[in-house]
Amino acid sequence: MESRPELEHRGGFDELVGKRGFVDIENSLEVHNLDSPGAREAERKYIWKLDLIILPTISALYFFEYIDRGNIANAKLYGLDNGHDTVKQGVGPGKNSLTSPQWQLSIMIFYIGLILFQVPGCIGYRVFPPSKWIAFGVCMWCVASSLQDVAFSQSGLLACRFFIGTFEGLFGTGIVYYLSLWYHRYELGLRVFWFLGPTAVAGAFGGLIAYGVGHIKTSTPNWKWLFLVEAVPGFVVGLFCLYWLPDRPTKNSRFKGAQQEIAVARYYRESFDKDGPIQWKHIRMTITDWRLYMQAAIYLTTAACLASISGFLPTIVQDLGYKSATSANLMTVPPYAVAFVLMFMISYSSDRCRDRGLHITGLMIVAAIAYVLLATLPQSQLHGKYACVVRQPLLLIIQLNTTSSNTPQCIAVACVYATYPPTHAWAANNLGNGTKRAIGLGMYTAIGNCGSVAGTYFYPSTEAPQFRKGHYLCFAMSLSTAVMAFTNHVLLGRINRARDERYGKGREGESVDVSEMADESLGFRFIT
Repeated sequence: MESRPELEHRGGFDELVGKRGFVDIENSLEVHNLDSPGAREAERKYIWKLDLIILPTISALYFFEYIDRGNIANAKLYGLDNGHDTVKQGVGPGKNSLTSPQWQLSIMIFYIGLILFQVPGCIGYRVFPPSKWIAFGVCMWCVASSLQDVAFSQSGLLACRFFIGTFEGLFGTGIVYYLSLWYHRYELGLRVFWFLGPTAVAGAFGGLIAYGVGHIKTSTPNWKWLFLVEAVPGFVVGLFCLYWLPDRPTKNSRFKGAQQEIAVARYYRESFDKDGPIQWKHIRMTITDWRLYMQAAIYLTTAACLASISGFLPTIVQDLGYKSATSANLMTVPPYAVAFVLMFMISYSSDRCRDRGLHITGLMIVAAIAYVLLATLPQSQLHGKYACVVRQPLLLIIQLNTTSSNTPQCIAVACVYATYPPTHAWAANNLGNGTKRAIGLGMYTAIGNCGSVAGTYFYPSTEAPQFRKGHYLCFAMSLSTAVMAFTNHVLLGRINRARDERYGKGREGESVDVSEMADESLGFRFIT
């Protein structure tokens, strides 16, 4: 095998794989040339098979992760915070009802564990076989979630929430890195949607599941059933990953023959990145990269809004006039349903248009307007005609009906959630090689989730029923996200144009060598 030529660009992909020896060209059925008609059809079938293997599995896992993350908000409505004074319904987390600060701490502590273990979680995907790393993280967070049933004090509840965050950090942070091993940069946005889209579905189904669990009539309190019902299926799917998920394109047993050759060829087509050990110079490049911190700041402000939604939406809806716990949980479904549809539309569009920044900017401007409406609508409209919104869901997208206070709530939730996939895809797209993606995505999510910690304090119960403080804070976060996303879009575009003018534009099918210089390689172009 030849040593690596000291060139930034490869002169066409078939030359690259021939020199590197990754594909046996004589017996490869022409898959080394992915631009030929036969190879394109073979590649299309391979991608379809890859989608069927990976996407439903990680969607299911993140669905259960997000349910376990947010079910504490639904459990609160069934008496989790009521303490020992509800002895007929079981033992709560203390002798007395939790105060608002104690409840906020119970939600916030999850994010402390999540933040602390996100960088190690990403590194784990690079060091260990991803299928085993995923299974470990998933099974352990499900165990921690089910242990909330035996939390006899607030300390016990806090410990469970911390370890749920810890193991979710080991799993969830590196999934975008894992997807980047298998998919090209302009394929990643839609695939990240299928990973993150279940956050909206989980919000909707979490409310439906909680509604159903609320009708269980046993001596065991409903909130205990809720934790068990939502943890056990995730544990089973986690074990399934050991067999089902492929590890890396260059080392996997899920594809054979020509499809394995296509997997390797695609891996080296966009950027030439060796599977070598982590290098200290790449770590230094990562922690000194201003672009990483800009991406993290965009995620931080978005995460603050996301955390406030997942932690407090049932309570906010209850204060809109749906006083029973079952009704409040049920009425959280429409905002999440609309969010799921909008997430898909934006993810597809951002891939097709090859743009991330402008999509995020537009969404967060609309979200900011919706939050202003939520904060300024008079008290008389806080108990608006929610039934109209449920019977005519299209109005949530095409019309801002201010006679219903929950319509701007739906719009705010949908727009904030829809920024999630393009924001994560944007970060992964612009971290040039494997080490920078592994370290950088861990730092990006750790910094970003500091916003999640802040978001858990946006909606104290003392602000009910208007919650003006929380809505104004979310307005500020949304507007900040829009400004930073647009600024990043402009700055990255300038860098690309400067490289084009100095070094020339790359040709279709060329593979950029990022193994040494990562995204500082002369042929690398950022996605804006």
